Amino acid sequence: MAGDTAIIFRSEEPGDPGDPGRDPAPVRTGPDGAATHILTAPTPAAAAALAAEYADRGTTTVELCGATGYPWVAEVEAAVRGRARVGTVLYGFESLIDVARYKERAIAGEALRDLFLYVQPGADPAKDRFVRTAGPSTSTYVAVPEASAGAAVAAEFADSVQLIELYGGWDGPSAAAVIRAVDERVPVGVAVHSAPPPAG
Repeated sequence: MAGDTAIIFRSEEPGDPGDPGRDPAPVRTGPDGAATHILTAPTPAAAAALAAEYADRGTTTVELCGATGYPWVAEVEAAVRGRARVGTVLYGFESLIDVARYKERAIAGEALRDLFLYVQPGADPAKDRFVRTAGPSTSTYVAVPEASAGAAVAAEFADSVQLIELYGGWDGPSAAAVIRAVDERVPVGVAVHSAPPPAG
């Protein structure tokens, strides 16, 4: 699992009824052998426990979905003790109004559709995708071989989703290209990593 990434989504529903919290999706492995694990957790403590387990197994990056935030980051960082870098999804100024509306709709129990893009070298976006339903909402996960491939996928989903999140390492131009691809009609969040703790 050296070099692997674990993406933890906030969810009250286990990804796999037989093994709560574990990979609810096919694990994608790149040509370098590194994999992306899609996980779920209902609380910061549960996310911290998962992150610690995966860090013990060699995972070097943990990213938290936009429904979490820095209280979750703090617990996960404490749990991994510097063995993995930790990030969470944040939204730019252009997305703030729409992401606030999304949150209100989610709290009200409306059926919503999300798109989660993650970078996995060697991926084929046309094939490396899966759909997960939790409650009334549906999420589509798509692996892209590099961040620059994300805009085309975002354009494909622009008229059918209410939220997009980007995981696995996105540079500014590639994230901006996704925002332009949906013409700022869909809020786009990007996983951002906090600074590592000071040495010593």
